[in-house]
Amino acid sequence: MNQRWRRQMSRLGVAVLVGGLFAAMAGAQTPKPPATSPAQVSHPAPDTSKVEAPRPADKVVLKVGDQQFTAADINLLISSLPPQTQQAIASRGKRELGDWYTRVVLLSQQARLHHLDQSPDFLHRLAIQRTLLEAQAAGEEMNKHVKTTPEEVQQYYNTHSSDYTQITLRQFIVRKRPAGQVGDPAHPNASTAQGLTPEEAKKQAEAIRQELAAGADINKIMGDFNKSGDVIIEREPRTVRRGAMRPDMEKVAFALKDGEVSEPIDVPQALVLFQVTAHDQVDLKTAAPDIEKILQQQKMQAVMDALKKKTAPWMDESYFTGASKPAEGPALPAPIVNVPPKP
Repeated sequence: MNQRWRRQMSRLGVAVLVGGLFAAMAGAQTPKPPATSPAQVSHPAPDTSKVEAPRPADKVVLKVGDQQFTAADINLLISSLPPQTQQAIASRGKRELGDWYTRVVLLSQQARLHHLDQSPDFLHRLAIQRTLLEAQAAGEEMNKHVKTTPEEVQQYYNTHSSDYTQITLRQFIVRKRPAGQVGDPAHPNASTAQGLTPEEAKKQAEAIRQELAAGADINKIMGDFNKSGDVIIEREPRTVRRGAMRPDMEKVAFALKDGEVSEPIDVPQALVLFQVTAHDQVDLKTAAPDIEKILQQQKMQAVMDALKKKTAPWMDESYFTGASKPAEGPALPAPIVNVPPKP
């Protein structure tokens, strides 16, 4: 067995296994039905081609060489595919799936024929995949037995009530010009750079803040400042729950009282201001699904902690160490609203 054959099989296997079925099922167009004559409309014949007769689970539905696959085998395969692919199969039938899986089995047979399944690398990967599948199965089984009660949900809600506050706010964005970007030297009075200079952005943001603090109508502010793509204003307030914003912005926004306006917050591409119009509390019924997930995760973590205590796993700290050069400053998620490009 030569290296060229290994490379060809590897490339072909990746192309088929990773991209083949999903692209075919998700991207192919469904052909339009043929035109129907008036006679056919008035006297339609029953279409039995689309009615799939139920098949026994042990009925053989696919043969590839000396391998046979039953309806139960194919149904189990379908259940392991991504939801989008499963939906495509349900609406368009299983023919493309059959063609795809036939190619997969053919490649699998070639791998065994050339003893690729006996290489140390393959056996190692197979062991890893088995471990992952075993862990998934054990986790799913454990999750079935971890339950939360309404009393636990109520207690968590009462204890963490501050986590379920929400605010209604408007966001104002003043775009800043990226560092080093300059105007068109051929037309010095008509800058092609996107955004305002830091000084101009600061003046615009402060002017907006002063008008808001003075109680100016939002329509007037939009008329005064929203004439170009350099200032982006939300006309209608929106409700935001704790945890949905960047931490530094959330700290500023949730500290505001109703009607208050924040100082400009400097982010790499813009200055951002918030105006809070209302505070509210998420009711227990709305919060319950999230709380149930949190409690479920906590109980699962407790089970894992007990297993770790029982087995006492060990790690070589010299190997499982962090980055040799830590990142500068905390990693923060993206701002609450991305700055769109200037039209």
